[in-house]
Amino acid sequence: MKGINRVVIPVDTSDVSKVAAEQGAFFAKLLNVEVYIISVNDSRQYMLSKMLEEKIQQEKQTAIDEVKKITEEQGVPTTTKLSAGAPAVEIVKFVKDDDLIVMASQGRKGFNKFLLGSVSEEVLKTAPCAVMVIKEKSKKWSMDDLTAKVKEE
Repeated sequence: MKGINRVVIPVDTSDVSKVAAEQGAFFAKLLNVEVYIISVNDSRQYMLSKMLEEKIQQEKQTAIDEVKKITEEQGVPTTTKLSAGAPAVEIVKFVKDDDLIVMASQGRKGFNKFLLGSVSEEVLKTAPCAVMVIKEKSKKWSMDDLTAKVKEE
C-alpha cells in the first residue's frame, strides 16, 4: 500500500465542510503532509444570470478562505483550488492514488438525494484513493482519542 502524500478536502458552503476541514487538518498534521482544498462551482450547469453566477463564485471562494484559515491555524501548509463543473467529477479528476480525501456529507435522503445527488457517494465510488466521509454530527478526533485507542490495544 502506498503512503499518503497529501490530504484533499473538498468543500462547499455548508458548516459541515468546516468540520471536515478540522479533521482533514488533524490527519494531515499527523501524517506530516500538505492539505489541498478544492471547491467546485457547479453553477454553469444551470441557466443562471451572470450576476447570480458571480455571487455563487464569491461564496465558493469565501468558503475556501474560511477552511484555509482553519487548516493554517493548525499549522498545516495549505493550497487551494476553485474549479468549475460537476463536483464529484472534478474532485476525482483532481486527486491522485496516494491522496486521502476528507470530505463532508450532508446526509440527504429520499427525494433530495435523488434530485441533488450525493457528491460524497459518487466520490466514494470513483476515487482512486482513500476517502473519509465526515457526517454532519460525527465526533471530532483528537490526539487524546488516538492515544487512548492505542493504549486499549
